[in-house]
Amino acid sequence: MLKLYQAEWCPYCARVRSKMTELGISYICINVPRAKSDRKELIEISGQAGIPTLVCEDGTIIADDDDKIIEYLEKNYGGKN
Repeated sequence: MLKLYQAEWCPYCARVRSKMTELGISYICINVPRAKSDRKELIEISGQAGIPTLVCEDGTIIADDDDKIIEYLEKNYGGKN
């Protein structure tokens, strides 16, 4: 299952969540702390602290780029606006 590291206050994360909902994609949503220095799990997994970050089922990580994440979702899960 896809994992989305994000924050409710982040507009870029909101774009990704909206696209995932639109495409009917099931995913695990992991809210990260506001302070980048406290995002230890995210840094461990992706080597950086930026959000949104998507961890794909095949282990691919798309970090800190909502446009690239949305492009990946459209390509792999169908539907385009």
